Amino acid sequence: MPGRDAKYARIFEALQRDLRAGRYPLGRPLPSEEALVRKYGVSRITAKRAMDELVRRGLVFRRRGSGSFATPAARAESGLLGLVMPSLAFGEVFPAICRALVRRAGEEGYSFLLGDISAPSPDARAEEAVAVARSFVERRVAGVVFQPLAFLDRPEGVTREILSLFDEAGIPVVLIDRDAGAGSEGRARDFVGMDNFAAGRALGEHLLGRGARRVRFLLRPHCASTIRDRLDGVASALGSARPRDFAIVAEPGDAAAIAPVFRGRSRPDAVVCESDYVAAVFLATLSGLGVSVPDDVLLAGFDDVRFATAVSPPLTTVRQPCDDIARVAFATLRERMRDPTLPPRRILLSGSLVVRESTRASSP
Repeated sequence: MPGRDAKYARIFEALQRDLRAGRYPLGRPLPSEEALVRKYGVSRITAKRAMDELVRRGLVFRRRGSGSFATPAARAESGLLGLVMPSLAFGEVFPAICRALVRRAGEEGYSFLLGDISAPSPDARAEEAVAVARSFVERRVAGVVFQPLAFLDRPEGVTREILSLFDEAGIPVVLIDRDAGAGSEGRARDFVGMDNFAAGRALGEHLLGRGARRVRFLLRPHCASTIRDRLDGVASALGSARPRDFAIVAEPGDAAAIAPVFRGRSRPDAVVCESDYVAAVFLATLSGLGVSVPDDVLLAGFDDVRFATAVSPPLTTVRQPCDDIARVAFATLRERMRDPTLPPRRILLSGSLVVRESTRASSP
């Protein structure tokens, strides 16, 4: 069986390379299964399996009585894909998604080009992202996975500029993590990410079940739209119990801004932070203010990254489905590459609530 698999893979990979190199123009048939049997010294079953795989991947179609032919998608594919991910150098969620994307692409005979977007300031990262997008256009990548920018005064402008570059070059794009409006000429736009509204609602319901009645949400200025979705999800769970000053907009390490929130009788008994990283920093700030978690206030975040278990107490959070995001984003991009006329799709994947000590109910 291993020998047969190796022979099948050798035929498939050779034909795939030839298709991507344009050696079989539209209308010119590929070698017949009989020709493949003679050339590679394999069985008819092995040759047919290799051709079936090309058909399954949308690179070849069969015409009864005439043979097998390259699809338009096969001619357009270069085997190179681009990844524009401004958050790749920060945190742990996006490196995990990136690794899964690269692995998935390799299984399908593709490789990702990764641009250097690692400047410390959001404005500098925006410039780097535009430069990376231009380089991908010059390299004529077959498709792009793009995480729109955040933490800028007007991130939409940079996002539109990048999308327009790809639109003008005819390069299909799938967005992950953050959605964006239509690009130039209203071109279709696919989006894949966690259902942040549902994740926020799950945390809100969990805190209510723990007896919390004064829940607040901490987010940083100029946050991404996904954070607003998380906030809205928590608010929907609270309903009429949501306090008027529900949102705390501040840096989590700014003790001067945080301290007034915890004075007086209306101080929160639970805080949801926009991410585990923000929750970890906020936890240190609370400790400096003499506020104990979970005895004085319950605390939760999102993502389930290293910060969630590296702090004491460990954080309740919602785990990002990183592997599923990568798998679905890659499949969506391949479908878009095969058929640019597909309607735009918004695909939301479920996160998993992970309950830890930071929301342990206080003893009666």
